[in-house]
Amino acid sequence: MSAALQSRPWLFVVAALAAMVVGLITASYLRPALPVAPPAIGGYVLPQPRDLPRVELVDGDGNRFTPADFVGHWSFLYFGYTYCPDVCPLALIELASVKTLLATEATGGSAQYYLVSVDPARDTPERLREYVAYFDASFHALTGSQDELRRLAETTGSAFFIPEGQSTDHYLVSHSSNLVVLDPAGRLFAVITPPHEPSGIVADFAKIVAYRTTQP
Repeated sequence: MSAALQSRPWLFVVAALAAMVVGLITASYLRPALPVAPPAIGGYVLPQPRDLPRVELVDGDGNRFTPADFVGHWSFLYFGYTYCPDVCPLALIELASVKTLLATEATGGSAQYYLVSVDPARDTPERLREYVAYFDASFHALTGSQDELRRLAETTGSAFFIPEGQSTDHYLVSHSSNLVVLDPAGRLFAVITPPHEPSGIVADFAKIVAYRTTQP
């Protein structure tokens, strides 16, 4: 110990306290940040975003569409079909309301809206394009082979099947009514489960966008 510290014990105490403070500040910077828990929404937010499978779909113009085309913006996906008598039209009406509400909200990111048809036998690209435009001119439509659609649906927590014993021309397709949310990296980020209400979806989306800012 130096002569100065020996002659002035209080200097030793101050030096020790200063060293302790520096050590605590350094430790706080070096300590890894604790993960932020996903927010509570009407559904669930994945703790770790999930990559989509490498599927090949077709859009409403008949063009090839892959998961890479989801990159660059938030996406809402709804799995349904144009011959659906009730649930699907209602879901698209709700999504049109969501789009209108989000236009007035500072959510931190724009979104695109997609109907993914699980009835490719009847839902041609042209029919899909005309169908979604009835609800909003900016809405998109996608479909593909049964295998590709099932792979995409399973990854996003969705499901669909055609019950047996129906007419080959006039049949219903049973499907989940989840609203799938993809982040701007094109990954599955959240799933909003029914019942859906536009203002509730908008509130949930704000939480989802805010949560993503906490992710590495």
